Amino acid sequence: MAEVTKRTDDAGGADAPVAVRRTTPIEFFKQVRREAKKVTWPSWKETWLTTMMVFIMVGLTMVFFAVVDFALQYGETLLIGARRLS
Repeated sequence: MAEVTKRTDDAGGADAPVAVRRTTPIEFFKQVRREAKKVTWPSWKETWLTTMMVFIMVGLTMVFFAVVDFALQYGETLLIGARRLS
């Protein structure tokens, strides 16, 4: 049997019972399959291009942080006097 809960309105109306609908596991998986059929899957070309863009962005980010790390390391060695500008 379905459980009944009460919903309150902010407008000050009367409380109306609302039935909570439960689904069986079989019905749940039917709904999942129905929704999965609605998905528009990317083509192989789109997947390949997106993957390559991710690799390019990772490479650019790697280079950026390597340059920043080198600059900070060099600045630190100058700051503590381990290396002189000459």
